[in-house]
Amino acid sequence: MKWIYMIGIILCCGLGRVNSVDLSLCEKSLGMENFKLPDSAITASSSYEDQSVGPKSARIRQELYGGAWCPKQMITKESYEYLQVDLGQLTVITKVEVQGRFGNGQGQEFTEYFLLEYQREDDGEWVRFKNRKGIEHFKGNTNTYLTEMCEVDPPIVCKRIRFIPFSQKRRTVCMRVELYGCKWLSGVVAYSMPQGDRRGAEVDLFDFTYDGIFYENHLSNGMGQLIDGETGGDNFRSDKHNFGIKGYDWVGWKNDSMVRNKPVEIIFKFEQVRNFSFMTIHTNNHFSKDVRVFSKAVIYFSVGGKFYQKKPLIHTEYQDKWVEYARDVNVSLSNNIGRYIKVYLYFDDKWIMISEVDFSSKPANNYTVEVEPPTTKGPSTLPPVIPKQDFFDVPISYDKPSQPMEDIPPSKEAAPDDNIIAIIVGTLAALIAKNLNGKVLNGNVYNSVATDDVECDAHICNGDKSFSRDYAIPDVTKSALVVALPPQPPQPPLRGTPNPTQGQPILINSLDKPPTYDALYAAADVINVQVPNIPSLQGVSGNNVYAVPNAEILLTLEHSVTQFPRDNLQFIEVLGEGQFGEVHLCEALNVSEFINDDYFINRNSNRPVLVAVKMLRRNADDRARADFHKEIKIMSQLKDPNIVRVLGVCTREEPLCMIVEYMKYGDLNQFLLDHVPESPVALATNAKTLSYGCLIYMASQIASGMKYLESLNMVHRDLATRNCLVGTNYTIKISDFGMSRSLYSADYYRIEGRAVLPIRWMAWESILLGKFTTKSDVWSFAVTLWEVLTFAKDQPYDALTDEMVIENAGHYYRNDKQEVYLPHPPNCPKEIYDLMCECWNRSESARPTFREIHMFLQRKNMGYNPKDEKMNQLKVPIC
Repeated sequence: MKWIYMIGIILCCGLGRVNSVDLSLCEKSLGMENFKLPDSAITASSSYEDQSVGPKSARIRQELYGGAWCPKQMITKESYEYLQVDLGQLTVITKVEVQGRFGNGQGQEFTEYFLLEYQREDDGEWVRFKNRKGIEHFKGNTNTYLTEMCEVDPPIVCKRIRFIPFSQKRRTVCMRVELYGCKWLSGVVAYSMPQGDRRGAEVDLFDFTYDGIFYENHLSNGMGQLIDGETGGDNFRSDKHNFGIKGYDWVGWKNDSMVRNKPVEIIFKFEQVRNFSFMTIHTNNHFSKDVRVFSKAVIYFSVGGKFYQKKPLIHTEYQDKWVEYARDVNVSLSNNIGRYIKVYLYFDDKWIMISEVDFSSKPANNYTVEVEPPTTKGPSTLPPVIPKQDFFDVPISYDKPSQPMEDIPPSKEAAPDDNIIAIIVGTLAALIAKNLNGKVLNGNVYNSVATDDVECDAHICNGDKSFSRDYAIPDVTKSALVVALPPQPPQPPLRGTPNPTQGQPILINSLDKPPTYDALYAAADVINVQVPNIPSLQGVSGNNVYAVPNAEILLTLEHSVTQFPRDNLQFIEVLGEGQFGEVHLCEALNVSEFINDDYFINRNSNRPVLVAVKMLRRNADDRARADFHKEIKIMSQLKDPNIVRVLGVCTREEPLCMIVEYMKYGDLNQFLLDHVPESPVALATNAKTLSYGCLIYMASQIASGMKYLESLNMVHRDLATRNCLVGTNYTIKISDFGMSRSLYSADYYRIEGRAVLPIRWMAWESILLGKFTTKSDVWSFAVTLWEVLTFAKDQPYDALTDEMVIENAGHYYRNDKQEVYLPHPPNCPKEIYDLMCECWNRSESARPTFREIHMFLQRKNMGYNPKDEKMNQLKVPIC
């Protein structure tokens, strides 16, 4: 039975879902140009001359009468003139197209910008459209004859729409328009529910595009992300739209955030009374992160929205304990009638997350008036009390209003045919055998975790307290560290830290003394006071800057950097920005003509090269310019296969630019989020996977690059997966511009006006004492290794606030044995986690060097060949 259920889930997750609107097909012309919309459907607030430039002249690519609609008044940023189109039915609008007044060559008017407003219900409110970034204005035309096509994202569902010309300066405008979209089949005109919750410091599970009323954390009388046709992926932390908002595609609620732990209540309103067949809810099941499909859905129907039926329809959902993929849950609505549907979703874990709700229904006749019950008191619609039970053992059942629940005969579970199970298991086994194709080392299939690696030490499993680590979340009721740290107490021996080579605890008594300067910023109140010696990690273009001892000597060395033609750089997008500069992603053309060295051996010289261009703004002051030239001088001398290198500069004219490598598949953080660990289910569904061997291979390259910096006594200070780039065959290069990207703003603790600190990756002495060394980079490497082995699914210490992370550093300082460590990643061998713990040793001198780390990881990964991985899964560069 388990296998049949897993196959069902796999098929459900693998097949495309059926939406009430397929956005890829919803792009048909709605009838302005071809006259399907009659003149009577087109009106305006005013017209300069109704017969010649009235609303009937507003049809795109048509030279009718005066050639376009022109409002009577000249347009300013305060004016409100509009062209209104009545679509006659609920319609999805995905694009609009605008054009000026050509007037057979006589016209001179067009609108440079415009806005949209829409009305969803008759006599309903007019709503101003905003795109997913909160921008209202659309870019219009630049002349009278060319058209401008504009995406409407999220799509608008409405009956009527208005085009509102806009201008910063007073001017005469004229417009011709067209709309593109399709009929709205779902019939939903509004839904009401609690606003979503925030998960940790960086994941916002809100309904960002909701266009109704937001009051006291409740949404009402509007629509948003639950009906926009966009479904969320398996990893709810991903940011596929690159908005810098993790969790954007999901709306989620936490169990303890609801009043008295009640279920989530969502009320859907439809345009008219309908006969409902089923409801589809796209939901997340990342149960290893406390997210599960709802356990039950309890559903009420109403014709008028005031009185709901007494007996609900109840859908019970199996608890899926094996597959973490997001999926559609189909709920039969058994041809119930109503215009309003009230849905209660019951929690099966800490979180419920949904991204899309769809209904299959058709209009119902003769149900236009709500019948009031004979009693003066309306029936209770509070969620029913449902006995707690093992939902996995309960078959899915439905309760029709016309049939009492107690009269429903118990369903019998059909016994699966043994032959069918044998075929399914055999097919999966063949798929797995075909895809693994692994090497056997030491009696184990390579790319899997050895059996002896995952077994815990006997003295730990048997409860030996002297060799344990506390991974519990600290008591959040304790106050943060005080402004002046207390005198350091006499140092007892540190808690035993596993030694990966000897298997015995190491007891360390020594501790470097804190510096004499007052740089102790151990809590929020300390950080926000005036502390003169807080180090700045951020460069002029927003990237972090390496710490270089004896930089003055290094700057005296003669080293020429190639001048690269600015015209050979083609802009793609802005990667990040800082106070005085920006980082752009560009394509560099004909690079080999200007840079002739080993970097371009075996490269196709005709193909453009992806590069990151650090650009200094023209208004930068003299100090920023000096810092920029210093960064060029230092970075251009780094030559290592695992460090991004400077390819050239543009310093002969403004703006000053430094061109550095960029890798085909973008940063390692997003690359990991796009993959899952190897498993039978992942292989059977052809998901993008990474083997354990590949993860260690990438980590060893990071260690190799850091070993090179260590040999130069240079300190990176912001080592993390966001600052590593991925190339062909899983090549890793360490970069430095993750700090400049808005996508990772939640990874940094900001001290207003002075510093930006990646405290979740920083060693305790860096947080509290402002001390950065190669050994603090070793600490950061262990956090980065933890990210790699957890596929970057969670921010480090995601259960702690920034202030609690700083407080945790205080426990290291006081050596009170209350510090919290990052947990042991799943499927991570004990000796690899022991290495992480060594890197998190309180004493810097007890932490390993990068040379030792690199050698250790290489030994653990002997025999691995990256070409054995299925790199052909990656077809689209992640930039």
